[in-house]
Amino acid sequence: MTITEALRALPPVRVAVPIQFPTGRGAGQRAAARRHLRGIALIRDAASLEAPLPLELDEVSATGAFVLSDLLLPVGATVEITFHTDDHNSGVTAFGRVVRVEERSGRAGFGIQFDRMKSESRAQLRAFTQWN
Repeated sequence: MTITEALRALPPVRVAVPIQFPTGRGAGQRAAARRHLRGIALIRDAASLEAPLPLELDEVSATGAFVLSDLLLPVGATVEITFHTDDHNSGVTAFGRVVRVEERSGRAGFGIQFDRMKSESRAQLRAFTQWN
């Protein structure tokens, strides 16, 4: 059974108490500035050929993203994520891993750290987040 199949079989889960993890290069510091981006992110198990799950994107940076979801992937899970920064681009596709699970504004979600992406996606994301 793949991660996606296992997630679809589980009932929705809420994190009862927010989980606090140090992030970035030190507690409270980030490697790149975040930017809110409401929209749909298509996420799938990086090792699977199954159809991706449409989940709610909350914010992105040049190095990662946070996705709101009642279906929580485990820390360490490898994923492929695709999303659009605006209506005029071809979309950003990145491979990464889940690095944290937490609650925000009463909604559960997980943070993805990007490990690799095509240079076109990287350039588009850097321009969108204004990261040099």
